[in-house]
Amino acid sequence: MANHPGFGVLLTRLLNHRWMDVTWLASASGISEIELRSVVSGVPPLASQLDGLAPALGFHAADLYVIADVPASEARIPWDPAAGSGIASLVKITMVLPSDHRARVHWMVDQLPHEPRLPPSLPPRTYDQHESGFGAMLANLLCGNRNLHSLTAAAKTLALLTDGRVYLAASTISGIGRGRVPLTPDLVTGFATALGISAGDLAAIIGVELPESSRPDDPLAAEMAGLLSNCRRLTAAQAERVCNEAKSMLVAVPDDATGEDWNRVYHQHGRWWGAPRR
Repeated sequence: MANHPGFGVLLTRLLNHRWMDVTWLASASGISEIELRSVVSGVPPLASQLDGLAPALGFHAADLYVIADVPASEARIPWDPAAGSGIASLVKITMVLPSDHRARVHWMVDQLPHEPRLPPSLPPRTYDQHESGFGAMLANLLCGNRNLHSLTAAAKTLALLTDGRVYLAASTISGIGRGRVPLTPDLVTGFATALGISAGDLAAIIGVELPESSRPDDPLAAEMAGLLSNCRRLTAAQAERVCNEAKSMLVAVPDDATGEDWNRVYHQHGRWWGAPRR
């Protein structure tokens, strides 16, 4: 697995993929062309430059920090590493709900206040991008930057948002983060879906060639990737609270319901709870 080649190389790959140049990026970001050319030539980017580049490139700033392998400020770090399991459950429940109920879940997340940051009960999970390259980058984006510090939660969420196409063991996620698992086009596309990043952009950054034919975009997966990103700031208690509210929106699945017509989410007291398929 190749080591991290430096942000300048990755930025050049992304611009080439999009048929854009430094002159365009300088205009779009408000950063001088001289500064950007120094970054492209290998000078490590400043935090202020990454903050300006992110909206111009259409990335979350926190993701661009990970891609650049630059430490982010505390304000950009997910709030509570213990929230991962609750967030994974929230995504699982929300994605089967009707659109109006999903909108209610999004609203609840947006309305929650920023709680004071407490010392983490779990150490943040990070992988060394200098040693393990792009596998570490992908694992840091999904596990660390999406608050899915539980490898099991990360694996479940990846499977959910890819409709089971990327179904990995927790140990495989760890292997990716340690640079021990090759990054195939299917893996890169799956991570892109869960992260809400263009598969073409992510593949260009990593240097993986995608097949010419690709699956059509899944609007629900894109919506859930957005929810996952918005939940980065939640505490474990807040994630549990919203998850319980979403759970209350599920209904009892009829005994004669078929799998083609109903999503089954959980089984309790001899009865399945879920929602009609969209």
